[in-house]
Amino acid sequence: MGDSASSVSVSLVEDFYGIKLYSDGSVERGELDFHLPPLSQSYEHVLYKDIVFNHTLGLWARLYLPNSSPSTPTRLPVILYFHGGGFCLFTPQSSVMHRFCVKWAADAGALIVSVHHRLAPEHRLPAAYHDSVSALQWLHSQSKTTGGGERSDPWFDSHADFSKVFLMGESSGGNIAHRLGMWCGRQDWGGDMRIRGLILLCPFFGGEARTAFDTREKQGTSPAFTLEDSDFFWRMALPTGSDRDHHFCNPLAPQTGTLDVWSLGGPLPPTVMVIGGIDILRSKQLEYCELLKKCGEQIIEIVEFEEEDHGFTLMKMDEQSSIKVIEYASNFIKFAA
Repeated sequence: MGDSASSVSVSLVEDFYGIKLYSDGSVERGELDFHLPPLSQSYEHVLYKDIVFNHTLGLWARLYLPNSSPSTPTRLPVILYFHGGGFCLFTPQSSVMHRFCVKWAADAGALIVSVHHRLAPEHRLPAAYHDSVSALQWLHSQSKTTGGGERSDPWFDSHADFSKVFLMGESSGGNIAHRLGMWCGRQDWGGDMRIRGLILLCPFFGGEARTAFDTREKQGTSPAFTLEDSDFFWRMALPTGSDRDHHFCNPLAPQTGTLDVWSLGGPLPPTVMVIGGIDILRSKQLEYCELLKKCGEQIIEIVEFEEEDHGFTLMKMDEQSSIKVIEYASNFIKFAA
């Protein structure tokens, strides 16, 4: 008599974006990266290096330091950056993410910390959220006056202004930055570190209900990021058995009509929301902004580019819209209280 366990067949459940998910939970990954044309400048003066911040989980970050000059302040604001990719794709080493951070470090005049988080579906949410907390706690440990006994990295020691730390993310990274901002609020971290603001670039939200904007590709307009894309990534990233009204996806908490406050430590820091006017996620992003305004004590600035689609700040970095985003963010950082 044969072993019944050995006769159980394993079937392919999902196959998209180079990710193959099988019925037994195993995953196969292909190589995926976007190979974009070179930037208009080489940015060779931007230094970078990788550093591990959690050896147990294998978490690391890529640091970007614009080379100082007599006109550059000794101390630079710090941007803790979370990349996009639907929680499933890319690392800070991916070429599309690397070029983004090189340009932002140079043009915004900031020390960028680009965080690697665990990827779904091998590590479904809230793994990426937990990793973001780990990254922020490690960043705090790098502050000179925390008294934690941990030796700070020389780049932080010599160049970082921990009184000006900003959380930034693009697409799913914007979702992560939003969650992390909710977790930390405006709490006093002790030592030098202060979270001064959030910069959310086309953040990835969703929900079960469809809007006219969600379904516009059916009306003859083909978006850069489709409903098929969005639904796939949420199937891969959300806890098994959850739908898109899970609060990780839909922060509007449809059961109560209020903002999910995932251990909300206080009001969010001042927030800039960058929206593409033809992004299928636009409706959810605007709903999020409107609800934040109703929560009280929230400062949120909406910057919308009518002709742009999802991810334009990443995919069209040399175009005027993306350049304006960096200029706007630079002013936001400069004048943050």
